Amino acid sequence: MAIEAQAPGQKRQRIHFLDSLRGFTLVNMVLFHLCYDLVFFLGMDLSWYEGWPGALWGSCIRWSFILISGMVFFKGRHPLRRGCVLLGWGCVLTIVTGLAVPEALIRFGVLSFLGAASLISAALYPYLKKIPAVWGLSGCALLLAVTWPLTGGGLGFGGKIILGLPRGFYGMGWLYWLGFPDESFYSTDYFPVFPWIFLFFMGIYLAEILRDRYALLDRVRRWKPGGLAFLGRHSLYIYLVHQPVLYGLCLLYM
Repeated sequence: MAIEAQAPGQKRQRIHFLDSLRGFTLVNMVLFHLCYDLVFFLGMDLSWYEGWPGALWGSCIRWSFILISGMVFFKGRHPLRRGCVLLGWGCVLTIVTGLAVPEALIRFGVLSFLGAASLISAALYPYLKKIPAVWGLSGCALLLAVTWPLTGGGLGFGGKIILGLPRGFYGMGWLYWLGFPDESFYSTDYFPVFPWIFLFFMGIYLAEILRDRYALLDRVRRWKPGGLAFLGRHSLYIYLVHQPVLYGLCLLYM
């Protein structure tokens, strides 16, 4: 999805700052997955990675990637096509991991989520933009907190379930993509629509707030392209190839 800004009477210009942010997040994601492979495929002892530092690192990567994707959504020229492409690649990853490395099966991972989020946001954007950005950002943050424990069985706050939902939702099996996995569900990369869609929406509202701060936006526009921006512009392709490359390196090491 293009990361662009447009002023009246001007051609579309890429916001290299957001490209660079995405590139920086992408580098961290590759390093994080490299550590995962070293630990779980080569048996290397990385106690910090399996403890809270690794958990915090992974959370920052996930949150940043989705938030930035939301920020660049409203400037995408073909969100419906983009959504379908991402969903398609998500299905490919599910098939490939299921056949090649079933212990690392990916079902509704980040690509599938971003595809679904693009389609949902394309349908809801005319209504989302009617809400003042500050109110929208605050409301989505609250909804994110309330729905955070959804995959565990209900609604709540701070990860604690306060209101349990009917178990029937979690027994259907096929509703896992919405956030209702059954007891047999397994995925090493799982981003259901709820609660993550609210973080994506927060990115949309953050972009609106940024657009209203002209002085800040002008500084962002002056950001020069570099290596990280290049990686950010090609994030989909890098995401698709990085794990096979890492697996190959691990096999060579073994």
